[in-house]
Amino acid sequence: MTTPTGSRLYIVIPVLNRWEQTRTCLTRLREGTCTDFSVIVVDHGSTDGTRDGLAREFPDVIRIPGDMDMWWTGATNLGVRIALERGADTIMLLNNDCYFQPDTLQRLVNHLRDSPGSIIAPVQRNLRSGRITTRPMTSCFLLGFPILQLPGRNAYRADTHRLREVRLIIGGRGTLIPARVFRETGLLNEDDLPHYGSDLDFYLRCRKHGIRLFVAQDALVDVDEATTTLSSRIGRLSLSAFLDTLRNRRSHRNLPELTALFRLHYPVPGLYPVGVALNLLRYTLVYITAWLLRAGGPG
Repeated sequence: MTTPTGSRLYIVIPVLNRWEQTRTCLTRLREGTCTDFSVIVVDHGSTDGTRDGLAREFPDVIRIPGDMDMWWTGATNLGVRIALERGADTIMLLNNDCYFQPDTLQRLVNHLRDSPGSIIAPVQRNLRSGRITTRPMTSCFLLGFPILQLPGRNAYRADTHRLREVRLIIGGRGTLIPARVFRETGLLNEDDLPHYGSDLDFYLRCRKHGIRLFVAQDALVDVDEATTTLSSRIGRLSLSAFLDTLRNRRSHRNLPELTALFRLHYPVPGLYPVGVALNLLRYTLVYITAWLLRAGGPG
């Protein structure tokens, strides 16, 4: 990885432990065809040797210390602020469990050059299964869907260099954002959505500002979901674990942030609890169905 003088692309990576994932993420960036960027790692409370590992193996990375109370949104915002202070004209949000192909970053940069002012994300692929997970999505808060997956083919097409305009982008998984977007729409909402939901809220706000969202159909990021949200494997949850997903901030189903997200985006002011209730009802029914299938399975 090199950081040439005058580089104005900053990649912001919030980190809390998981050093091996961080090492893989940074190694993939270093081995890529694009080298004109700087990396800011916001280390908000790691206790697993991340600090020493960065100093030893990636001395050119800018490590910014933080504390565990920052959560994902606060740590990301800190990195974005520092990138803006250093003169960034483009900022990428990247989680440490996301690994680029050698040409992914260069492809994204090329696309942004051709579509300035837009937000561009790569196609996401599950590292373990190889399954493409980026598909058409939208939101329908009225019926309890912050994210609604639409019918249609997945977004990856190796035979094209075209962008695909989308209504929604999910997560900090290699999303390329012009710096002026943050100046126009503000940073992520760390007051109401300290961990989950702030990315969705941000992209919805961007759309309201007329900023176009694209997926680069020829750019891939592999996502290591070995340590993802607590509620991602609903079929394996015990009842106590299921209930924990409703209150634990490390679950994207936690009620405080889910309620805040609906309050911010529900189309009928004051009736957002209806959307929250519909979402919770659907989640509970899915869990009960999965539990019954598991209970009725062989052996």
